[in-house]
Amino acid sequence: MSFGLHSIRLAFDGVPVINGVELSAQSGETLCLLGPSGCGKTTLLRILAGLEAPDAGTVTLSDITVFSAGVNLPPEKRQVGYLFQDYALFPHLTVQQNIAFGIQGTPNIERQVSDLLASVNLSGFENAMPSTLSGGQQQRVALVRALARRPHLMLLDEPFSGLDTELKLQLRESTHRLLKEHGITAVIVTHDPEEAMYMADRLALMDQGGIVQIGTPQELYNQPVNQFCARFLGATLTLQGHNDGQLIRTVAGTFNASPNHSTGEVKVLVRPESLTVRPGEGRYEVLHRHFVGAHTLVDLVDSQAQFPDLQVLVPTDQSQALAAGQSVMLLSLQEQPLLVVA
Repeated sequence: MSFGLHSIRLAFDGVPVINGVELSAQSGETLCLLGPSGCGKTTLLRILAGLEAPDAGTVTLSDITVFSAGVNLPPEKRQVGYLFQDYALFPHLTVQQNIAFGIQGTPNIERQVSDLLASVNLSGFENAMPSTLSGGQQQRVALVRALARRPHLMLLDEPFSGLDTELKLQLRESTHRLLKEHGITAVIVTHDPEEAMYMADRLALMDQGGIVQIGTPQELYNQPVNQFCARFLGATLTLQGHNDGQLIRTVAGTFNASPNHSTGEVKVLVRPESLTVRPGEGRYEVLHRHFVGAHTLVDLVDSQAQFPDLQVLVPTDQSQALAAGQSVMLLSLQEQPLLVVA
């Protein structure tokens, strides 16, 4: 199922929360709504589901208008599945009864429930009560309960929040697999950039009720449209530079300039992994090293106390050649900066 949100506006008590949003997805696509708390992500999800009516705009599902002036198709008729952040399992019903709740009257319900539970490695839990399940098990039951209705569009609100790291990694992989195997169009709300980039075919970064940038994870990470996008998607470092119109000269070397870059004194944003350090006579000295596995975070300070401190991500095997107090050269691994601002 494809969908479209067109010129969507909504205010609560006179305060705008959605500001003219335009958003669409193709059938089978996984779209992530990413952004800080309170930016309008969950509100957009509820508008798609029919749980919230916007003040203005049009909502279409497979080119059928389900909301506009004088039209508001109720949630139960939209063929949309919704996985709530708190899972919303019925505490007085067993796992099997929870999953079967929305598909009463269909043939072979027990077989359907059994197959769904097997798909998320929960065979044998049919008679368990929700209170006896772990958070991860509850999430999987809630997911297959939503899938049982064979929705054409699946909406997931912070589906992996509150889970420990290992379980979160497992569940996002299995959820991604299930959505793709069933060919379901999905919209996932998250505030976690890594999670969004892992799950999404495309992601829409939101702030203050609007969409700031939309594209593939690679596009938003490598080609942010502004500082907010650059910093929300991952760590950045800021270097002082001078743009003469052709080259931007910084303490990490030169970058190619483009016509849209401001000339003169500028700030250059780069990703930590796009810089490296080498022993040698340079502007910076090593202050500390922080081992974090395959990479080591290296704290650098300007020996002349003019440039800001930096923390660079260095492969651990290369970091062994660096010692506290050692003078180092800072080098860029890329010819193009992430972003240039005046």
